[in-house]
Amino acid sequence: MTAPPTPSTRPARQARLIDNPELLRERLKAAPSGPGVYLMRDLETRVVYVGKAANLRLRVRSYFSAVGTQQPRTRHLVERIFDFETIACLNEREALILENTLIKRYRPRFNVRLKDDKNYLYLKIPRPGAPDHHAPGTAREQVRQPRGESGQRATLFPRPYYSRRLARDDARYFGPYTNAISLRTTVRLLRTIFPFRTCSDEIFRRGRVCLDYHIKRCSGPCEGRIDADAYNDLLEQVQLFMEGRSAVLTAQLGESMSRAAENLDYEAAARYRDRLRAVERVAEKQKMLRGGREDQDCVAVALDGGRGMVALFAVREGRVTGMETHELEGVAELAPAECLGSFVAQFYGSAPRVPRTILLSDTVDDQEVLADFLSEQRGGPVDLRVPQRGATRQLVEQARETASVALRQQRIKEDFDAERSASLLADLQAQLDLAETPRRIECYDISNTMGTNSVGSMVVFEDGRPRPGHYRFFGIKTVEGANDFASMQETLRRRFARWVRAAREDAAGVSEDVPLEDPAGSNGGNTISDEATQAGADGTAPGEDGGAPGQLDTSLEPSTVIRRRGSRSRDDEDSFGILPDLILIDGGKGQLNAAREVLDESGLGDVPIFGLAKQNEELFRPGVAEPIVLPRDSPTLFLVQRVRDEAHRFAITRHRARRSRAALRSKLDVVPGLGPTRKRALLRRFGSVDGIREASLEDLSSEVPRSVALRIKELL
Repeated sequence: MTAPPTPSTRPARQARLIDNPELLRERLKAAPSGPGVYLMRDLETRVVYVGKAANLRLRVRSYFSAVGTQQPRTRHLVERIFDFETIACLNEREALILENTLIKRYRPRFNVRLKDDKNYLYLKIPRPGAPDHHAPGTAREQVRQPRGESGQRATLFPRPYYSRRLARDDARYFGPYTNAISLRTTVRLLRTIFPFRTCSDEIFRRGRVCLDYHIKRCSGPCEGRIDADAYNDLLEQVQLFMEGRSAVLTAQLGESMSRAAENLDYEAAARYRDRLRAVERVAEKQKMLRGGREDQDCVAVALDGGRGMVALFAVREGRVTGMETHELEGVAELAPAECLGSFVAQFYGSAPRVPRTILLSDTVDDQEVLADFLSEQRGGPVDLRVPQRGATRQLVEQARETASVALRQQRIKEDFDAERSASLLADLQAQLDLAETPRRIECYDISNTMGTNSVGSMVVFEDGRPRPGHYRFFGIKTVEGANDFASMQETLRRRFARWVRAAREDAAGVSEDVPLEDPAGSNGGNTISDEATQAGADGTAPGEDGGAPGQLDTSLEPSTVIRRRGSRSRDDEDSFGILPDLILIDGGKGQLNAAREVLDESGLGDVPIFGLAKQNEELFRPGVAEPIVLPRDSPTLFLVQRVRDEAHRFAITRHRARRSRAALRSKLDVVPGLGPTRKRALLRRFGSVDGIREASLEDLSSEVPRSVALRIKELL
């Protein structure tokens, strides 16, 4: 049997470039030093990344220099590169155009990509008299020339229709629209204001009006109820409406109404009046910006858990006339500016029109090159601007919030997609080599500030989505200083002691009572405040007090289960009574080994437990040196990261609440005889603790008894 080939003995096509430094060195020397585009390929010769550079040789070399210090995403890319190609360009603008073209062709996994951009809808309005280059309603939209006199006449009354691609013709396109329902709703509204035809050419050639004419949804061009010039004016008005030019449109409609009235054509004047009122009603609903009336787009990006969403506001004549959201792929571990730059280049590279000004939420790289590229697309100057104040900044923040909300909504929909969740959990089971599907996942984290106000968090995911009612937190009581290992052990001991208690009660048929008092230290005090019952949107509860590992300590008072406000679910109270299918620890090998000791002591060594190290996003298994590395763009990794991030967020939320309560305590809290009412009176009179310190004994005695005033002076 021959030994497996080492990196130096593999055939060149099977060796990674980083494993063959001599070959890599020579190839980098041969790379051009001017502007251009580079393509990275994996073992199967698939393109995994496309990039552009002002100096190709320096840029490609930077990927293979000091690989160990690169960002995890870049290092993961370099480890997959088996070959690369370079394409020289005349300038950076040409390189940007070529980069966009190649990204759309290959859709590389490490590039930021518009999700499902091939399915975006456009509204197409052909030019009157010109044959439509793509037959509407056919699967392939093949070229079709009009047949006969009736076919030629149909071209004089073109019908607007939906299209999923742009053609190099003289037609007018509006879009792209990510939400098909939104576009179809807009078109239905348009037909009530501007009755253009929507029938096919075959029906048009019959020469008889249909039901649409009688319900005022069509102007009847097939029967000659409107001439070609008037119908063309109708389509021009549709174009103005879709472009958001309500001021120009209302002026035209008002002029047409006045002209018809002067000619005593009162029926036509009434139609123009109705259209004018409808347009004005729509314009009233559009947000008006203070300042100029220029046309501009506002683009903002939001990132969360390896997902990205862009919100685009269209501002026409100073009014927000439209909003679209676009989901991004391949954004894991990227900064918002990188994602935003890629989106702007890809979106406007194929958009039918580019506005004069584009407001951005972040400053993008190569902004001048991008502006030159968009200026060529528009046929005029384009200004990329990041507003810092005023109404435009507020608009950008509104767009950013819209993107964040859309991202959360998308995540919620996916959480409740049973098929997707089952697939994710099955893949996680396979990746971690688990005996059972991890339907219930618990994750633990510790948060403190210099060892003070330490809090342990427990978050629960069931069927791939969070179960906030089962979240719990533990105020650390037995650990002094910043010792995350010992704090993690206390958290797990208290959690699984509660499980033992619940199991015994179930066996004895005794229902668990929920006491009202909160033991000192478990939540930072003896009284549960309103703040303590609300950890963001999460239910909270401390765990069981100390005791022997895996056993109940009856010498300690029982702790409290705090339900989320408004919840009456018995299931939420039973969070401690359910064993997880998988435990995740936020940390590396140290935290994992500390947690494993507790499970072994408690007789729960068969419960799968892993540690997730944040630096390289590696999963560690107890007793195994080599970590498990999930693919960087894997939805399974995003699920694990999301669970870990939620535990971290919950721990920080509870830690900040404890720290805030501790910070609010002043020296006045320990003065005997000085209660909340007297303390408020002193603060109202003297303003602050410093004011009370400077006050005379007589002044203090006017607000509180003299004996209390003497104690205050002694203390301060």
